[in-house]
Amino acid sequence: MNPTDLKYWLGYLSEWLGVIAVVMIAGISPMFKKIRRIEFRYPRRDATFALIVFAVIFFFAFMFFTNPVLESLREFAGAFPDGELSQRMFIALIAIVPVIILLIVRGQPPKSTGWSKENTRANLTLAVMLVILVVFLRGKFYTLLQGISTEQGSLLLVVLIWCLVEETIFRGYIQLRLMSFLGTTWGWLATSLLYVLWQLPGNPVFTDFGTEWPNLIIALVQGLLLGWIMRKTYHVAAPAFLRAAATWLMLL
Repeated sequence: MNPTDLKYWLGYLSEWLGVIAVVMIAGISPMFKKIRRIEFRYPRRDATFALIVFAVIFFFAFMFFTNPVLESLREFAGAFPDGELSQRMFIALIAIVPVIILLIVRGQPPKSTGWSKENTRANLTLAVMLVILVVFLRGKFYTLLQGISTEQGSLLLVVLIWCLVEETIFRGYIQLRLMSFLGTTWGWLATSLLYVLWQLPGNPVFTDFGTEWPNLIIALVQGLLLGWIMRKTYHVAAPAFLRAAATWLMLL
């Protein structure tokens, strides 16, 4: 991507502003007035566990991309559609294991990771609205009406798994706990920063900063936007499906 390509940045800006507008309009619906906040009895303790989880999975991600011993694991993970994305999906699936273990050990329900039954209907409705918006802004309606190939369908599956799992970890497990401890705003901002750091393992930004730095800016804005939606909805569905749709359509 050319950092000086104004048209490219304007495309992203229009999409981000469109998402914000849809979320704000949806927020005045009676359906969204029933959204239930999620709090924790021991916010400091839960925030500590969230930061420990991030440290562990961040270390694993760096080792995955740099340790020669894990070369066979990288090759296996890259065998699925779009090798780089399938590797990210594989890392996410491994990264959610400590989250699941902690939930079981501490007896915490799925809603503590942003999968609350009470908030599901409103969030799935919002998710559909956001996906339609992204399809429209990307100009992909005609492409989708023509049908997708088996390869594109497989890529969609990889992207869906990747985004659902990562959003469960970041917007669900980590952000909810940091918001409970640090407050809504600081917890949201802290999680967005951790999300940007999460992009560094395997990222060529260290060797090609001049070309790759815009991707970090996009990741920061994406993290802030997805986290903001989580603040509004207290559910992972809308951020996850929005991110999955935007990623997949970009690759079509």
